[in-house]
Amino acid sequence: MTLLFHDKELTELMEDFYILTGIRIALYDENCEILISYPNNKETFCSCMKKNSKFKKQCLASDTASFEACRKTKSLYVYKCHAGLTEATAPIIENDRVIGYMMFGQVTGDKNKEQFSLKLEELAKKYDVAENISEKIKKIKYRSDRQIRAAAKILDSLTEYIHLKGMVQLSGKRIIEPIETYIDAHISEPISVERLCREFNISRTKLYKLMGEYQKGGISAFIRHRRLEKAKQLIKNTDMSASEIAYAVGFSDYNYFLRCFKKEFGVSTKKYFKNTNTM
Repeated sequence: MTLLFHDKELTELMEDFYILTGIRIALYDENCEILISYPNNKETFCSCMKKNSKFKKQCLASDTASFEACRKTKSLYVYKCHAGLTEATAPIIENDRVIGYMMFGQVTGDKNKEQFSLKLEELAKKYDVAENISEKIKKIKYRSDRQIRAAAKILDSLTEYIHLKGMVQLSGKRIIEPIETYIDAHISEPISVERLCREFNISRTKLYKLMGEYQKGGISAFIRHRRLEKAKQLIKNTDMSASEIAYAVGFSDYNYFLRCFKKEFGVSTKKYFKNTNTM
């Protein structure tokens, strides 16, 4: 699982959404895997229909398409699934990246309820699903177009609130990965804690906490480690001198670079150059 979430807080919020709208809501991770839903009712029209593998495959394709559209636009996406039910997906965004989705579904705005029910019954027959399907269809929520739009707006606001309150977030390692990529891309430049906080819209406290869990010695040690790893690569793959490499990976003090290199890898740059060239 790539997402961490506060089960009790989030469940209460999802329950509040359901009380207001009467529409089922669910949280998905970035891989489109469902993590939590409310209500957690397994006897719905959709859950019964998904017992047919072909129908389930179409559901997955419909969900995946909605997530992809949502990810590309980074905005709310309202649509009709392959069965004709109205659904809405809203992205949860962290550091300008979609890390998960909130979705509601199993609702219709079709004004001709009788005709719509007949369509779903025909669909059930097509996929050979018969278990009390008429009763399941009766439980599908009808909402006007205006009510659906209102629920979708609330869903969209909900994702922002969830992120703001830290109810859903990437695991520490997944947050560190883009920071690592950023450091590698700017390895020759001065990289301060303030710069990283500004770039990733993260507080110093949170950055220190995450780095403390991921890297012994904290953020400074992590940056230094990335610089030294890059230095090793340059020794192996270029004809640059040790002093040129030191400055290329962001060390302004050559002697400090030499000390750090030996402490990090247990060998001097001179010996490492020699060992590398004789391989």
